[in-house]
Amino acid sequence: MPSPIGHSLAALAVGWGVAGVATGRSGALRQAAILAAVGVAPDLDLLIGRHSLETHSVGAAVLVASVAAWQRWPVATSRRVIWTAVALAWLSHPLADALSIDTSSPYGVMALWPVSSGEIYTGWDVFGPISRRYWLDNFWYINLTSLVREVAILLPIATLVWWGRRPRT
Repeated sequence: MPSPIGHSLAALAVGWGVAGVATGRSGALRQAAILAAVGVAPDLDLLIGRHSLETHSVGAAVLVASVAAWQRWPVATSRRVIWTAVALAWLSHPLADALSIDTSSPYGVMALWPVSSGEIYTGWDVFGPISRRYWLDNFWYINLTSLVREVAILLPIATLVWWGRRPRT
């Protein structure tokens, strides 16, 4: 499972890909903060012991995107684009998780909830695992190796999307 940095970069890339980069420094920073937070938010389920379940799903993405569009979160100018950018930023999280080694039960993500409660697990190792087992000797090595891998893959993608979708002056 990717780190919060990896999830943020993935959410920024898809959010900017849909909505473009907001104009002005404060608008762009606000937009980036919201998209990054949306990309990390599914992992808040760790606080209630339901990791990789309902929050890692299409159903949760639809709910959050609907609230974002209704409340006109400042990620785009139209409700349709707000909804799409937020939904895809949210969905980047379970997709990135599915492209990583899962080291904790339940294995995989409940991506199709509420239609299905089954977990999807590819077993692919694109991003590497992030360990929450801080007591292990290799904790730092595992996490730093995975973080470097995530940044090496996702930072160039997010940068290219930002460069291509930024406002021209």
